[in-house]
Amino acid sequence: MNKKQVILGASLISLLWNLYYVIGATLNISSLLTRIAEGQYQSIPIPLRFAYGVQSLIVIFEFFFIIALYKHVGAWSKNSYLLARIFLVLALLSTFVNFASRSPLAQWNTISAVVVAFGFFSLAEIRFRPRR
Repeated sequence: MNKKQVILGASLISLLWNLYYVIGATLNISSLLTRIAEGQYQSIPIPLRFAYGVQSLIVIFEFFFIIALYKHVGAWSKNSYLLARIFLVLALLSTFVNFASRSPLAQWNTISAVVVAFGFFSLAEIRFRPRR
């Protein structure tokens, strides 16, 4: 097992963890309410549930996209490179939002966000300065 396989496996586990939470929020599962939206709701409002539903579709797409990055040994086009960078930024934003959460249970999601960010950075072979 090489380094990229370990990164892929950790990223997929983290994305499944994220998917569990966003689908749980969409379905208003009561056991997850303390970990969702800083634990401030007894029942998730419908507009927020809709937003979590859209987010679950994005996480599902991220799941299959990171597998494609692994199979193609990095970004295979300018668009895939751009999309990987967008997902990297979203994962980094998620890291900061989860870390700043008032709910200690929601702060644990920071770990999976960092793993996903590192997965996109590593598997897409993102550079800070693109080659010219």
